[in-house]
Amino acid sequence: MSAGSGRATPAPPPALRVEDLRVSFDGVPVVHGVSLRIAPGECLALVGTSGSGKSVTARSLLGLAGPGAEVRAGALEIAGRDLRDAGPREWRSVRGSGVGLVLQDALSSLDPLRPIGREIGDALRVHGMRDPRARRTRVLELLERVGMPDPATRVHQRSGELSGGLRQRALLAAALALDPPLLVADEPTTALDATVQARITDLLADLRTRGQATLLVSHDLAVVARLADRVAVMHDGRVVEEGPTAEILRAPAHRRT
Repeated sequence: MSAGSGRATPAPPPALRVEDLRVSFDGVPVVHGVSLRIAPGECLALVGTSGSGKSVTARSLLGLAGPGAEVRAGALEIAGRDLRDAGPREWRSVRGSGVGLVLQDALSSLDPLRPIGREIGDALRVHGMRDPRARRTRVLELLERVGMPDPATRVHQRSGELSGGLRQRALLAAALALDPPLLVADEPTTALDATVQARITDLLADLRTRGQATLLVSHDLAVVARLADRVAVMHDGRVVEEGPTAEILRAPAHRRT
C-alpha cells in the first residue's frame, strides 16, 4: 500500500504482453496465435528447432518482421505501451528506449565504419542526451557494466578491431544504453566459442539478478537452464508448451519438446 493512503500501489505493467500474435509472409502464415507475457525482472526463453518460428516471433515483437510481413495481434504491449498499430517512426522510438535487441551476429549488427563509442553515443543523442561529456560518461559506464576491458581505449575502436566476445559486449552495451524495460536476446551466444559463450552467459545472468526483463531466443538448453525463469516451446509457428524452466527441462509434456 502507498504510505498514508490506505490504497494498494498498482502493480507495474508487464514488460511484454502479446496475445494471439499472427505473422504471415506474402499471405503464407508462419506464426499462429502466439501469446506471451514477461513480468518485470523475469526471463522467458523461447525455444524450438530451426524453422519453429521463434526468431520471427521475437522480431515481430520489435517491428522487425521484414519485407512482405503482415503482423496482427489481439494485444502487443511493451511496458504498457500499445504497439498494435505502431508505424515505422514509432517503432524506431520504441527500439532502444522501450526494448533493447541483442542479435547472434554482432559483427553485422554494429556499424563497421564508426567507433563503438560513437555508435552507442549516437543512440543516446537521438533520444535526448545532447551534452557530449554526459554521453561519453554514460558510454564508459555502459562498457564497464558489460565487462568491457579498458573501456576508455575500446570506445575509439571499430567493431572489426574487436574479438567476437568484445563485439557482443559492445552490442549488449548499446542495447542497454537507454535502460529499456525489456531486452530481446536472439541466440546471443551461438556464434561464440565456449569460453566467450560462458562469459556472455554470466553477463546475462548478472543482468537478470539486477531485474532486467528478458526474452531469450535460444536452442541451447544449457544457456536456457542458466538464465530463464520460464520456457515457451515453439513448433510450426505455435507455442506447444510453456512452464517453469526446471519443470519443462525435467519432464516435458509435449512430444516436440
